[in-house]
Amino acid sequence: MAATRTDDDRELAARSDPALPAVLETEDGTRYRVAFIEPDPEAYDLYYNQISNPLLWFIQHYLWDLGREPVLDAGTERAWRDGYQHVNRLFAERVAIEAQRTTRPPLVLVQDYQLYCVPAMVRETVSNARLQQFVHIPWPTAQYWKILPRRMRDAIVQGILGNDIIGFQTSRDVRNFLLTCDENMGLSIDFRERTVFYQGRAVWVRHYPIGVDLSEFQHLTEHPETLAQERLIDSWRPEFLILRVDRTDLSKNIVRGFLAYERLLEAHMELHGRVQFWAYLQESRQDIDDYRAYLGNIVGVAARVNRRFGARGWMPIRLEIDENIHKAVAAYKCFDVLLVNSIYDGMNLVAKEGPLCNKRNGVLVLSENAGSYEELGDLVVSINPFDVDQTAEALYLALIMDERERVARAERVREAIRANDITRWITSQLQDLRELIG
Repeated sequence: MAATRTDDDRELAARSDPALPAVLETEDGTRYRVAFIEPDPEAYDLYYNQISNPLLWFIQHYLWDLGREPVLDAGTERAWRDGYQHVNRLFAERVAIEAQRTTRPPLVLVQDYQLYCVPAMVRETVSNARLQQFVHIPWPTAQYWKILPRRMRDAIVQGILGNDIIGFQTSRDVRNFLLTCDENMGLSIDFRERTVFYQGRAVWVRHYPIGVDLSEFQHLTEHPETLAQERLIDSWRPEFLILRVDRTDLSKNIVRGFLAYERLLEAHMELHGRVQFWAYLQESRQDIDDYRAYLGNIVGVAARVNRRFGARGWMPIRLEIDENIHKAVAAYKCFDVLLVNSIYDGMNLVAKEGPLCNKRNGVLVLSENAGSYEELGDLVVSINPFDVDQTAEALYLALIMDERERVARAERVREAIRANDITRWITSQLQDLRELIG
């Protein structure tokens, strides 16, 4: 089920019977049945660009500068009512239509933070539905949720408690959600069993760390275009290559990564001309002012570092803003150090994709606030994402690490990634649905 967002979506929905799902065929020939909702553009803008992003995204990644932002007013209330809740209601109504097509209790799988109100709305009209929601991004502390007015934050929690099972990326997120239900709403909680008791039901809260599609990345690493990109990288790469692959999202902490690299160059003149920091970035949410400003900041800091340290034949930071999966995978294969210094992340799959593909026993420098740290923290060089001096030291230690330790770390990281792949993520959720709610 999806909302129409593009002209192609609207054309496909218009060609289909409004009462029936449309048939969507992907480039590889796979066919899907997709039920569309069609919110008007203003409602979708309020839903997505004023509530989901940035308001909820900023809350859940601890991004607000609380001395100045956010400023909540009547416009926020309107965006919540006429945007977020309205679009969630459209989704719930379409789920109810689709549920009528089956004689068995329907299974409804809801994804992420844009649809928090949907489960409770579905339960109102489809009482026999089995509902499970997975939240891909961090769940912050109970206190941080108090940025929102009570009517909004309570509606979010009440909405998500319409599920039978709620899934998060990490045990930290599970704990924060249980504390939110306890401290902000006074609900009865069993912390040992990770259960919330709500409206006569037991709602189970679990963590399912998302993994990598191993077969997809095996195919990508061997794809001719990836191999061609790899040869190009080999033609220009220096002795040491530090890599980051990210969206230009504020939560990814790209600027502090550049500042840490600048500290590295200040402290270690012997690396000048021998190391390069390659930031391969994808634009993110450029219709939002803060994101446009952040991209400008990224470009400006990279240019300043290059002006300060660059010399003929050597550019300290190679900044590319592009979107090419084959180039990204080729970059994964070639790094000596991979920097993932996100402020907060639900998981951060770059921290898994990169080491899985890498062929140089590259070292992962990983933020302790990334969800992937819960699985990989003992195997990586860990950092506080706000401490640029510590990050600089971590980058240096990763660059000079002896080969035996690099090999041992890389092998253990790959083992952990393969053990918790995308198949395990899916099957664990379905197994819990079978065991816990029948």
